[in-house]
Order: sequence, then structure tokens, then C-alpha cells
Amino acid sequence: MPSRGRPTKFTGERRYPNRLRELRARLGVPQQAVAAEAGISLAYYGALERGDKRINADTAQRLQRALRCAAGELLAGTAAAAMVPLRFAIAAAESEGRPAAFDLPEPWEWLSAARLAEPQDCFAAEIADDSANLDFARGTVLFIRALPALTAPLHLGARVVARFLLAGDGVRPTHEILYGLLDQNILGDLVLITHSRNRLIPRTALIQAAPRTGGGLAEAPLVLRRPGATIEYEPRAGDPGEILGLVVYAAGPA
Repeated sequence: MPSRGRPTKFTGERRYPNRLRELRARLGVPQQAVAAEAGISLAYYGALERGDKRINADTAQRLQRALRCAAGELLAGTAAAAMVPLRFAIAAAESEGRPAAFDLPEPWEWLSAARLAEPQDCFAAEIADDSANLDFARGTVLFIRALPALTAPLHLGARVVARFLLAGDGVRPTHEILYGLLDQNILGDLVLITHSRNRLIPRTALIQAAPRTGGGLAEAPLVLRRPGATIEYEPRAGDPGEILGLVVYAAGPA
């Protein structure tokens, strides 16, 4: 005789296995929030997450936006695929295509990084304008290894992404985030050689000024460092810029 009330919970294999529950838990949001952002009913989303229904192409497009992931990450069997957060937008402050904020708010979109070694030490930044158009088109996503995770020192000529800051009233908001090549000028200042045809973007942008010694006869002679020379970099509170990391892979534009 069948029991009354709620049906017995199914504990076997799901008919259409997927990673919706795992991806939703990573964001820390309820089913209602995902369903609302994806524009589907809560009942339909619940059936998808339980594996009672199959995720079709249209639903996958809706869910990838709601769950901040790539469509390919929705299905089961991809749990081992590494993901990195899309944390920044690369653009110049003067650009017409600049975003409302260069530091993207959480929850970040998560991107597949299967081709990266040690992706857990990386994040991503999307190029939102033409500030890197000598090397990359608008819409390209750069995967960046954060400085603390580098196994070798930085070197002159390295491809880096740097955040430039505005000082004032005790806060230093982001002014712009640019891609370029790391260099050092004749004074020993650490600079970014930008790669853009946009004349509004300076050819060189100061990241960190070299320590100044006293003038006079005791002043140390200027020494030009050869391309490829290693450097020691530690961000300082008074710096106008900050190196976010080393570019290790580029994908896109989407």
C-alpha cells in the first residue's frame, strides 16, 4: 500500500546528472535567486538541479549567467575542470568604453581555465576597450598569475597587468587597469610600457618610483638594466600603481 504524504526522496543516480547544486553552493545563493536571474520558474530549476530534466542549449545560456560559469561547466563529469574568477576589467580611464568599475564586484563570473598550470593561483581580466590593441582585441580575456604565486622573479619585458590608483582622503580608488610590458627608465623608476594606439593612453605609466638618494657628488651613477633583467618588486603605500600579476594565457575574444 503506497504511503501518504510527500513521495520518498530518490537517492539513486540522477537521470540527467549536472553540477548545478555545486555551482550554486559556490556562490552561496538559494535556488530562488538562480531561477529568478535565469528567468525560469523555481519548479523547473528544482527539476534541473535534481537531474529530473535535461539542460537544453537555451537553458544553459541562461544558467551560465546566473551561476557565473561557462556553459560547459554545468554538466556532470567536469567537476575537475579548474575555474578562475573574472575579477577586473582592463581599460583606460579616458576611454569611451571604460566600465563603471574596473574592480568587478562579487559574485565574480567563473571561467574555465583547463589549459593553465596551477590555475588556483590565477584570476582573469577582460579587455573592455582598445587599451591593449597592439597585442589583444577588445573582449579578450587575460588569465593572470598573482604575484605571490610566482615561482620566479619578475623580469623586464614581462607582460603584466597593473592597477593605477588615485590618492585622496585616505582612500585610493582604482583609476584604471592597463596591460603592458614591464620596464625601467633611466632614473630607475618601474614603469608600464602600454600597448595601445589610443593617444589618450600614455606610452609609459609610472608604477613605482625608484628611491631617491641625496644629490651632489655622492649621488650614485645611473645604471641601465638590460632587457630581461630580473627585478625585485614589493608594492608600497605611496605608489601610484600596483602590479596585479603576470599574464600567462589569453582567450577570446568571445
